[in-house]
Order: sequence, then C-alpha cells, then structure tokens
Amino acid sequence: MKTLSKLLRWSLMAGGVLFFIGLALFVFVLRPGLESRRASATASAVYIERRTLDDTLNASGALRPAQTVNLNFETSGKVALINVQVGDTIKAGEVLAELDKTNLERALEQAKLTVQIQQANYDTLMRPPTEDQIARAKAALAQAKAALSQAQVQFDNQKNAIITSCASLSTLETALKTTEDAYKNYITDGYQFDIEFRPDPNSAAGRAWKSARDQFEVSSAQCESARRVQQGDANVVSAQAQVDQAQAALDALLLGATAEQKSAAEAQLNQAKLNLKAAEENLEDAVLRSPVEGIIATVNIAVGQNLTPSGQPAFSIADTTTIYLETSVDENDIPRVAAGQKARFTLQGLPQETVFKGVVESKNTVGQSNQGVVAYPVRIKLEDTPPTYLNMTADVEIVIATREDVLAIATRAIRRAANGDRYIVVERSDGTTVEITVEIGLSVDDVTEISGADLREGQKVLIESRNNAFGGTN
Repeated sequence: MKTLSKLLRWSLMAGGVLFFIGLALFVFVLRPGLESRRASATASAVYIERRTLDDTLNASGALRPAQTVNLNFETSGKVALINVQVGDTIKAGEVLAELDKTNLERALEQAKLTVQIQQANYDTLMRPPTEDQIARAKAALAQAKAALSQAQVQFDNQKNAIITSCASLSTLETALKTTEDAYKNYITDGYQFDIEFRPDPNSAAGRAWKSARDQFEVSSAQCESARRVQQGDANVVSAQAQVDQAQAALDALLLGATAEQKSAAEAQLNQAKLNLKAAEENLEDAVLRSPVEGIIATVNIAVGQNLTPSGQPAFSIADTTTIYLETSVDENDIPRVAAGQKARFTLQGLPQETVFKGVVESKNTVGQSNQGVVAYPVRIKLEDTPPTYLNMTADVEIVIATREDVLAIATRAIRRAANGDRYIVVERSDGTTVEITVEIGLSVDDVTEISGADLREGQKVLIESRNNAFGGTN
C-alpha cells in the first residue's frame, strides 16, 4: 500500500514538471511564431511619400520631318554626275548632281565677249574726240575732196570729148544724105538711058556716098562712145559720196554722239549684260544643290539621262532641320489634349529606358477614320534630339495633368468605411494604430494622392491582404 502511494506521488510530480515545461515551450517558442505568422497573414505596411504624380495619356506615333522638299533642275540637259544616293545625310548647299556643262560654258564665254565688245563701243561713243582723231577725220575729208576734184576733171574732159566728137555729126549727116541722093539719081539716070545699065559702086557718086557714110559712121561711133563713157562713169557720184561721208564723220566727231546714239549704245550694252547674267544662271542651274539639311528620300535620275524642268522631281529630301513627333489620339481622349502639355516618348529601335521629352505643339480637329475608329493627329515638338530615324515608331505619353509635391500612398492602403468615407490605418511609434480619414486626389497606376489632418511624409500605413483598392471591408 505504501509502495502504491509513493508511486502515485512520483507520477503526479513528473506530470507537473512536464506541464510546466510544455507551458514554457508554448509561451516562449511556439506562440511568438504563431503570432508572427498570423500578423504576416493579416497585415503588411507601406509608407506615405511626398512625390510628383503625372496623369498621362498613352498613344503611338512616329518621327516625321518638318517638310519633304522636291528638287529638279531648272534647265534642260544631260545628267553628267550624281553625288548622293537614298539615305545619305546632306548639308544645305551640298551639290547633289550636275548636268553636262559644255554648251553652257561655251555660251557663257560668248556672252562675256559680247559684253566686252558692247562696252568698248559704248566707251568709244561716250568719250570726247582726241586731237589725233580730229586730225585724221579732217585728213580723210581733204582726201575725199581731192578725189572728187579729180573725178570732176575727168568728167569735164569726157564732156569736152563729147562736144568735139559730136559737133560735126550734123554736118556729116547732111553730107551723107546729099551723097546718098546723088548716088540714087546716078542709078535712076543710068537705067533711063541704058536698059543694060549696071550701077558702079566705084563711080564718082558711089565713092562720094561711101566716103560720106564712112565718115558719118566713124564720127557717130566716137560721139556715142563719148556719151556712153559719160553716162556710165560713177566716179563723180562716188567721190561726192565719199566727201559727204567724211564730212559727216568729222561733224559727228566734233559734235559728239546724239542722245539717240547714246541711248541705243546703252541699250545694246545692257542687253549684252542681261544675256551674260542669263548664261551664268543657266550654268549655275546645271548644278543642283540642296536648299536644306536633311536625308535623301528618293533619287529619280540616272547618269546620261536627258532632263527637262517639267519632268518628275530629280530628288526628294526629308528636311531634318526640324523633326517632330506625329501621333494619333482616340476621339474619347482628344478633348483632354491641349497645346503646351508635356510629353515623353521612347523609340522602338532604341532601349526602352532611353526616354525623350517633347511638348504638344498642335492638334488637328479633323479626325481620321480607320476601320471605324476615329483618331485625331497630334503634333509634338521635340525638346530632346533623338537619333534621326524618320518614321520610327514611338510609344508616347502625353502628360495631361501634374500634381507636384503631394502626399501619396499605395492605392491598396486606402480603405472604405461603411459611410463611404476613405481612411487609412496609421501605426504609431508605440505599435498602436489610429484611423485617419483622407481625401483622395489624382491616381496614377497603383499610387494615389491623399490629403487630410495629421498626415505627414514617412508615416507607416497598414494594409490588410483582404482589403481592395479604395476600400474593401476592414
């Protein structure tokens, strides 16, 4: 009996010891872990931050040149040289192509020579005569007058020869008529008295008639020759013309050029200069230069090709002096877009962390429909200078509104009360919590602007895992 009682006491003591050991193990080891896991499962924390929030609108677009310039030669010709190809980057004034300039250079030289000649003529006309020029003009006049005097003397001698040669022509003509009649009477009388009569040319009447006829013919020929020489001699007339010309030259030299002559000479000189300028421009037009800095977009000519100014453009150039971003905004969002809004964009071919800045320059209020979707073109002026990859796709963010230096928190930390108010649960430094009512502002992604009493940057806010954004149940 004593043995059984003793055994029972030992069992009770051992059970008590084991109870206290288990209790200690639960209190100091198992309970903290369970509480930690339960706390982890029921709540986490975020902190109130002071930051800038942007309300953005997303769109896609592409880099565009300010303009596309179409160029062509302004003169006709054969293509001799092409210096560029599609994709080349060029500077303003750079030579793109040239035409064959052989004929144009020849025309330029001829125009220069013509100007020199007309200039010399004009200068000569405008200068006063020198003493030497006057002396030569007077000498020419004197020489012309001497030639006229000589021609006049010759003319007078011819006239005297006519008088001499023709003076006896009338007497000889009368003698010829008389001897002819006498010879005819000789013949008539001879047949009257002798039926077998035969006229004898060597008779006295025949010889007299022949002698008179010969004398008349010789004298008549001499007279006619003298007359013909006088009528056909233009020496006097020509000499007089030379005198008149020499006299006019001397008078003109002494009087100087007339107003009409000066005007005509000046007009001829000006016309020659205009022709020279045209020849220079034609030669310059045979060289095609780029008026802008840019990129060659198309080349539509080949060496050896004959061109006319009215043909298709020889080159198209994308003007890269100003590049802009062209994007399209959906009809539901376009009313929110306005000139002056900031924009950010990335380019598809570049690392996405490379962000470029711009500003909305204008929006087109005429929409464009594509498969039932209406969008409006928006032009963004670049503030940064991206690589010149024209037409490269860009992902664009247009900043519609900005809230600077505001308190913000993760949206999931905001709870909804039964009455609809929004509040957050702030953990104090001593581990206790307090509920603070907040007003919400701009929400961007998973962050929301908040305001309210007793809010400050750095406060720890608890989040329940079963809490939804802007207030699930608490």
